[in-house]
Amino acid sequence: MDIRRDNGKNSLDEIKRVQNELGYFFPNNYIDLIRNHDALRFEKNIFDFKNIYNKEDERDLNFLSFKSDHLDGDILSNQDNVNDLENYGIKDLVVFGICANGDYICFDYREDSKTSNPKIVLVYHDDFVDFDDGTSSMVVNDVANNFDEFLKLLHE
Repeated sequence: MDIRRDNGKNSLDEIKRVQNELGYFFPNNYIDLIRNHDALRFEKNIFDFKNIYNKEDERDLNFLSFKSDHLDGDILSNQDNVNDLENYGIKDLVVFGICANGDYICFDYREDSKTSNPKIVLVYHDDFVDFDDGTSSMVVNDVANNFDEFLKLLHE
């Protein structure tokens, strides 16, 4: 896959530190990719999906940095937004990418918090769903069954 830009490399120790802090296992192919390309952006960075309203939608992918001083933010600071249950967040999602409009691309550990092969979901940052128990959260859209399938969806 052709790379438009990146922010250098990440050490395996740094990736493992973040993984341990979050309490989830990243997919091996994701680790291999971000070790060599922090804050990666592919030339082909658009993906299509069917949203929860059963309509075709598309977004762009910008991988988040593992470096806390990155201009676009880092994986840990964005994690706070996605998981903030007091502010429409969702437990057991780990954000790894962001879209130009502010939506989040996440690993979904809701079914199995110990997996290293989670589903990929897109979280609308500005659309919310209300549940019968009176709680609300950001809308979560299924995108791919795993990270490898997700990468195959990318196009110009």
